[in-house]
Amino acid sequence: MSTSQAGIRPTASRSLANSPRGSRFAARRGRNGATLVLMAIVLVSLLAMVGLVIDAGILMSQANQAQSVADAAAVAAAHELLRGASITTARQTATNYISTYHSMAVPAAGDIRIPPTTGPFAGRTGYVEVIAHQNIETYFMRAIPGTAATYRVSGRAVAGYEAHTAGEGVMSLAPDVYPGLNVSGQGALRVNGRIIVNSEGGGEDQYGNPINNGNNGTAISAGQPNSETGIYAKWIQSVGGVDNSENFKPYYTGDPNPLRTGKLPEPDPLINLSPPTVSMGVDSRSRGSVSVTNLNATGINTDSAKQNFIAKGGEVLAAGSHVATAGEVVLHPGVYNSIDITGGKVFMIPGIYVIRALKANQSCLKITGGNVLADGVMFYNTGSNYDVTTGYPDILDGNTPPPITDGAKLGGVSLNASLHLNPIDTDTYNYSNLYTGAQPVSDKYDGMLFFQRRRSTEIMSITGNAAEGTLTGTLYAKWAGVQITGQGTYDAQFVVGSMKITGQGDITILSSTGSERGKANDVYLVE
Repeated sequence: MSTSQAGIRPTASRSLANSPRGSRFAARRGRNGATLVLMAIVLVSLLAMVGLVIDAGILMSQANQAQSVADAAAVAAAHELLRGASITTARQTATNYISTYHSMAVPAAGDIRIPPTTGPFAGRTGYVEVIAHQNIETYFMRAIPGTAATYRVSGRAVAGYEAHTAGEGVMSLAPDVYPGLNVSGQGALRVNGRIIVNSEGGGEDQYGNPINNGNNGTAISAGQPNSETGIYAKWIQSVGGVDNSENFKPYYTGDPNPLRTGKLPEPDPLINLSPPTVSMGVDSRSRGSVSVTNLNATGINTDSAKQNFIAKGGEVLAAGSHVATAGEVVLHPGVYNSIDITGGKVFMIPGIYVIRALKANQSCLKITGGNVLADGVMFYNTGSNYDVTTGYPDILDGNTPPPITDGAKLGGVSLNASLHLNPIDTDTYNYSNLYTGAQPVSDKYDGMLFFQRRRSTEIMSITGNAAEGTLTGTLYAKWAGVQITGQGTYDAQFVVGSMKITGQGDITILSSTGSERGKANDVYLVE
């Protein structure tokens, strides 16, 4: 009995842990505890990773936002510079884009740099460098040892204005002349390039729909439509409307309709071109008033230096580039009260001819007849008070509209389109050795044939039939009207206040020479 009981007692009292089933249970319970610990660690790690992803995503998003704001601010500031605004105004515009319009931190003084101080555009006039900053608080990263609670994100951008590569054949700059471009009669205007018209006149758009901008007249008038007349161009851009959209046609048959109305005005592409002074190539000697007709020439000097003279024949002029014939009038660059050529034979030595009018409301530059050879020249038509040494008062004109208030007497211009007039060309001519006392001419005037004081509204009249190559280069008169009567082909560019074309024939403007000079500017984001 005792033996049985002794044998049974260990069996009956054996713990579950010591049994095979109990061992498996204990092991399973141990594994469950380890799994819970591991899961806790994994969950914490996953939450940390999610937090890092969220914070990193926020930082990346805000960095992209800072870059977009910097881009917008740089472009806006560059537009201000393009319109002729001061650096202070451009800087304030960039600041407004950053802090006011996008609620980012107000930029420090060194964050808006005009011109840029770093990168490939450092020191370039017309460019703006902008850095936009923003402080961003993190939600999860701050819990990680060694990380900050706030990070600064930033964007950097550089924008500036550059010239279009497309040829601007006609630019009508005045916003308040209706129409800014007027083609009447039975002829047509054909421009192998762009036409830009800033006139704010009314009319209709390219689809024939009325433009209700509250202004009278039209921005562009092309006359009554038919199969031949009208305005032909590669691109026609107008702030206001046109008289009849059907009369605007592509330069090449089959190309898309070139007309675009309701566009923003384009700034003057030559606004930064300085009036010519002695330091830029003007011979400051006074040449007086010269008149040449079929019968005689007046105002011609007879001094030993032969500054403006009637050739006896055989004289070698302009560093050997021209041999004068007997009776030919030879004119030298310098400062004139007037030039009036209606006949005879005239050779104009290459250089800058400043016309400083002494009488108001008369044609102080009149070249309407005769046999005139003028290669490599530029005419600067200005007022009686122009100082060729300092450039005053013309240098102050800028974008200021007329009238002139400094008392200058101003004269107009009359040109015959069939005469041989070609612009400044420093690649062809060494201007400093063409005659005794000649001045080196700045290459900034390359391609310029005619330059009128900006605030002058004196009319330029061009008449006659132009053969290709007879009147070339850029003709610039910011606020003045140009009137063309006749027909023919001009390898030229007109940057003027307004333009009026009359007559029965076609006027073709190739713009290939002129487009190298007065390209319209536009703003580009370059970095």
